[in-house]
Amino acid sequence: MTNPPTSETQSPATDATGTRGPSSDVSSSASERAALDLWTDLLRVTGTVRGRLAERLAVELGMLPEEVDLLMRLEEAPEQRLRMADVSRSLLLSKSGVTRLVDRLVERGLVERAACPSDRRVVYAGLTDEGRRAVAAAAPLLVAGVVEHVGQHLTGNELHAVRSGLRAILASQGPA
Repeated sequence: MTNPPTSETQSPATDATGTRGPSSDVSSSASERAALDLWTDLLRVTGTVRGRLAERLAVELGMLPEEVDLLMRLEEAPEQRLRMADVSRSLLLSKSGVTRLVDRLVERGLVERAACPSDRRVVYAGLTDEGRRAVAAAAPLLVAGVVEHVGQHLTGNELHAVRSGLRAILASQGPA
């Protein structure tokens, strides 16, 4: 990836004919830098918070944040089950990543797979009784960790503004 031009390396803008047009906007360069800095900060915050959550969940429950996230989504789903394809989309994981995640939870008795009776191509991941007990213990830890590592550092208005901005970016990208 190339770095955006800095004021030291920028050359005057030219059009297709080589004629000098309006010079590159300083605000455009500042905007590019701000967007890249935000991207870097988002990655760092996500990685740092995920790491802290992973440590706490591993010590207290032997679980990963992704596992708790899936259990929470299943708990909220109709009939406490989701199609594997929907799990993949909602967790933003590849099909193979979701398969590995569900496999781990199936081995521990927290999730079960079930075939769809009307369409053999569809496989559901569903919450078991043990999974319901696990999510009852894990969800409060995940929520408390997110509040501790994210929520307590921003005001309600700041949280709303950040979320609104992120949702605008997501909306502009179309369905994930």
